[in-house]
Amino acid sequence: MSALKHLTGAMCLVTALALPAAAQEGDPRPGFAEIFAPDRLATALANVGIAAARTQMELEYQYLSTDVLRGTISLSGVTARPNLPYDRAGQCEITVERVVISSDVSEPFSVSTEVAVTLIGATAGIACLPQEASIGLRTAGFNEIILDRLTLSADYVYGTGATLFDLSAAINGVVVLDVSAAGTFLPRMNEFGGTDDPAIRVTRAVASLRDSGGWAAFSQLLPENLRAPETIRALGTEQLTVALSEGGSRNLSAIERNFIEALMTQVEAYIRDPGEITIEADLPPGGVVLEPDTYEKPHGLIAALALDARATPLSRARLIDTGLLAQIDGGDLSAQDRLNLARALMAGDGVPMGSALVPDLLAPLLDGADPLGADAAALAATALAPTDPQAAYPQALRASAAEVSGAISMLDGLEARITTPDVVAAQAAYLAAIGAPSPAEAIGATDDPRALRALALAHFTGLGAPRAYERAYYYALLAEAAGDIGATVLREEIEARFGARGPEVRAFWIALSAETQRAALADWIALDLASRFRAP
Repeated sequence: MSALKHLTGAMCLVTALALPAAAQEGDPRPGFAEIFAPDRLATALANVGIAAARTQMELEYQYLSTDVLRGTISLSGVTARPNLPYDRAGQCEITVERVVISSDVSEPFSVSTEVAVTLIGATAGIACLPQEASIGLRTAGFNEIILDRLTLSADYVYGTGATLFDLSAAINGVVVLDVSAAGTFLPRMNEFGGTDDPAIRVTRAVASLRDSGGWAAFSQLLPENLRAPETIRALGTEQLTVALSEGGSRNLSAIERNFIEALMTQVEAYIRDPGEITIEADLPPGGVVLEPDTYEKPHGLIAALALDARATPLSRARLIDTGLLAQIDGGDLSAQDRLNLARALMAGDGVPMGSALVPDLLAPLLDGADPLGADAAALAATALAPTDPQAAYPQALRASAAEVSGAISMLDGLEARITTPDVVAAQAAYLAAIGAPSPAEAIGATDDPRALRALALAHFTGLGAPRAYERAYYYALLAEAAGDIGATVLREEIEARFGARGPEVRAFWIALSAETQRAALADWIALDLASRFRAP
């Protein structure tokens, strides 16, 4: 009887589960996919972070938006009242029209990791500053600080380990500040073999400050006799000299004196006609390495970075002449001018970025046998890669065969976006287009099996010869047959290139490898390679 009851209960349960959803419940309910949607989870995490921040300050917002696919979180109508030790009256209030936190979540871990924070329309009361600073600002006529925009971004590049940092701040009625730096941290060991402070390879360092009314306001804080440009220059020179000489305990170098002279010249000009002051490092293309004992003291940085004070950044002096740009379409440009313009268009250096114009600009160098054709092919491939990888691939083949720096990695990246049959077809088409000798002709009169392996390796990697997997396999088969002890590993590596890529690629490789094996055996017999490579 007990077994019958259990059986009846089980049948009822199965029947209930088998009923349609409409028979089991009324209105539809959200499914797990909707409940655990990425944007909903991101919103929940953002609110958890905001709740944690509220343990330190009052924090309110009017609207929160998340977009996981684009990697952004934005807050609108933000009001914050932080607890500050010097604000006993609790008058500090900060309002921000919009805060945006963005990252590269849409393409994670591909090239770099990037995080950026943007504040738009921020206003802070004077009470938010320490008393000494707030008194000075009130005297200058400021009751609040209005920040039109603030952008802070940090980017870590996986390929080089470089860290890029950019800051831009526009304080309404005061100044506009822009800072940009790039460098790579390098490990260092101490005398005991342990980890020490890192060295830094600096590749970019520039800071620029432009007046937007700040000097006119703050100059009122100075006595009349201290507002003269000559006086401020003399005082500034004296203070900088004392600071860099560590109170007179060391003599300044000629480089340091020249920097002080250049900086105070710019300060004097700034006071006479408020404009812009820039401090920039004049660095070689590969940057400079700063050891810990160099960057710990300011005077070491001046010489190591070759700091220069000027009115505007060096990039403003590298703008490309309009007359040269006008010749991009149909102009009579030299090969070197075309390359230089192409690089500028790719980077947006001195000209509006225009990578779409690069292939047409370089076409005259790509069609012929120009000595700069390989460099032009590399630039064209870089320009085409984001939008047309199949058109970029033949250009990358040409660049890699000429051993242009970076071409091998470009080929690898393009092949990840093109099907294997299309890759092999493009390689064969390129060999036919350049009139490459037949595989048998390329063997020549060598009697060293290692030469066959070298040909296989060159065609497999694309370093020193056009990348061509079919030819690489052909030469690896011949080298292995000729007794080269290193050829077997290479042959297996070539075969592995076509493995685990799905049934279509497997079928393609079966047919291609069989055809290549037949060709290798036919040439082995026709050329009597056994007699040539047989040891005496």
